[in-house]
Amino acid sequence: MTTSSLSGRARRRDEILAAAAGLFADEGYRNTSMREVAAASGILAGSLYHHFPSKEAIAVELVEQYHADLDRVVRNFMPPARPPGGDGPGATVPVAALRAFARAIAEASFRNRAARQISMYDAPTAASSSLKTVVRAEPASVDQLWSTLISAAVAAGATDPRVDGQILRHVLRETMPQAGVMTGEQGEPSGGPAAVADCTTTILFDGLASAGTALPEADGTSAAIRAVSEACERWAAEAEGRLRERRGVILDTARAQFALRGFDATTVRDIADAAGIPAGNLYRSFESKDAMITAILSEFSDRLLDAYQAVHTAGGSAVESLEAICWLLNQAGRHFSPEIDMLKGNGRVLSLAVASHYRDGARSRYAMLVDLIDRGVTTGEIRDIAAPALVAACVREVMWAPMRAMAPIAPARVREFIRHAILAGAARPQSS
Repeated sequence: MTTSSLSGRARRRDEILAAAAGLFADEGYRNTSMREVAAASGILAGSLYHHFPSKEAIAVELVEQYHADLDRVVRNFMPPARPPGGDGPGATVPVAALRAFARAIAEASFRNRAARQISMYDAPTAASSSLKTVVRAEPASVDQLWSTLISAAVAAGATDPRVDGQILRHVLRETMPQAGVMTGEQGEPSGGPAAVADCTTTILFDGLASAGTALPEADGTSAAIRAVSEACERWAAEAEGRLRERRGVILDTARAQFALRGFDATTVRDIADAAGIPAGNLYRSFESKDAMITAILSEFSDRLLDAYQAVHTAGGSAVESLEAICWLLNQAGRHFSPEIDMLKGNGRVLSLAVASHYRDGARSRYAMLVDLIDRGVTTGEIRDIAAPALVAACVREVMWAPMRAMAPIAPARVREFIRHAILAGAARPQSS
């Protein structure tokens, strides 16, 4: 084969990868066929197999390219010599380095949005071992640099010593790669993924509470926090009550199986066997696997929405309500860990008809958070750092993205992080 033909073949492979990446990002990996990839590439379906033996082979290469891009970001990262502007509360070189690295990771995520979505939604449950293996091979260099940069900020006294560095690392490590996906969800705000990264790091390092706004007391019991505590008590009582009836036992078993295997890979027989009942008896309570997951996600969504509404109507300041919503999300992650694993480990579930009730609830909860932030900005309690819709999305992601990593961390430490980072800002103001 001549050099020109080799370069032509390589160029064609790149064109196929680019076409596939666009389809995977817009339509979803599972929903895209090889025929559609061929059509988008301008070649016949049969010709596509001369370049890639399967759709999964394309996915593997896209994920490998993403990981290589992350490695390049780490290798080429140069901390800024001086912070831009130089007059904000987090105006120090160590904090500026964290902000800059956050931007770089967010932009890499957006460049490789299809690979990021495959890693999040498709690989954990239903992919072959080859795709699962490459997804798990995400470069350790990213986490290592986060640790190095945070340690440098702590050593320089640039962060509030009350801010838990381990939690900060979890939040930055898990949230920044989501920026590419969030950018798509937010309709690509002005500034693209950099705007998402900047909004998130502004929340974490500068805080949302306006200067002079009183922060909730440590272990305080505002009306909003009491509403969260009451919701948690109801969740615990309801969980105990469910186990006294057959339907509840079946749903609890289905939760565990869906979280472990993924919705698509779990059969009704798997659930029946795990519950210790004949499959025929299971059908007396639920007509299908779809009916089970619809009930699980609907109950989860309704409980969260009820708690949001209780916080919303509890009264108090916008900052107290914001603290309570963040605390609510952390507590929900602990009480509903199977649902969280189900959604985070196989996000395709959210695109299915069985999740329509959950999606409706999620939109309502998001609208309430947007309204809370907008109200706080209007009253002067919350800083006006970006459009309320973007701020709400970033706050939600800060609490949602690292939920699995936060599970082993004591709840009191998480609540302190909410107060000292999300509300007050992790960066220590520098004396002049």
